[in-house]
Amino acid sequence: MKLKHNKKRNTAFLFEALCKELTKAVVEKDDERKSKVLRVIKEGFKKGSVLNTELEIYKSVLETEAASAKQAERVFREAVRQYELVNKETVFEEQSALINNINKGLGSEVFNNFVPSYTAMATAHQLFHVDLKPKQKVILEEKMVSSMVRQKIVQEGEFRKVSSDKLVYKTYVRKFNETFKDDLLEEQKSLLNKFINSFSDNGLDLKVFLNEEVARIRSVLNENEDRLENHNQLIELVEGFKGQWITTDLLKKIIKLQSLAGELQTRVN
Repeated sequence: MKLKHNKKRNTAFLFEALCKELTKAVVEKDDERKSKVLRVIKEGFKKGSVLNTELEIYKSVLETEAASAKQAERVFREAVRQYELVNKETVFEEQSALINNINKGLGSEVFNNFVPSYTAMATAHQLFHVDLKPKQKVILEEKMVSSMVRQKIVQEGEFRKVSSDKLVYKTYVRKFNETFKDDLLEEQKSLLNKFINSFSDNGLDLKVFLNEEVARIRSVLNENEDRLENHNQLIELVEGFKGQWITTDLLKKIIKLQSLAGELQTRVN
């Protein structure tokens, strides 16, 4: 069963494609490009906009950590219910404005960026938008729910997404601080702080910081190549961070590398 899918009209794809473009700009140290991409993202997905609302509905399905098929199905049903309340004409208008800003300000090559979860995004888009035949609808729904359940297994060990509820947020912060209770460098505190607060801006600030921090660590390691017996392995480890989910294990690895980079810089000074 093959259905047509216009990725330029998929809000989740537009957001992730822009985040990929932002990553490239950060890695290439193109500050002008980075500023342009950030401006387009913040304008297109500003708080209160219909696109931001639609993106959150997509994310509830695409980033769920359902514990069971039953829970995954309930999340999906609620997402569909909420999507029915979204003004589709406004979505189209805001998408058109965003596409126009991308084409004029960044270039159409942004739409060619590789997005790992594209297939799941396309499935969600079809379920939300397309008038499907009964058989097509059932097959796609089962595919979507199965994907949501599998994500629980693939992403096991990750911190759960932070709820905007104040009590849940305070509890999350307390547990997070207990996990990382040792004295931290300023850059380590910044990383943890941005991770904890990443729910407020779709993780945008965290993505920018993490890409810049990984590039900084790589630079410090390269500057001290002659002092590191396992230099190549460390560089390979750092390069492997690109595109990974932000898990507790990944955070701990980055924090350790931040400590190593800090120690190397201290010795030089």
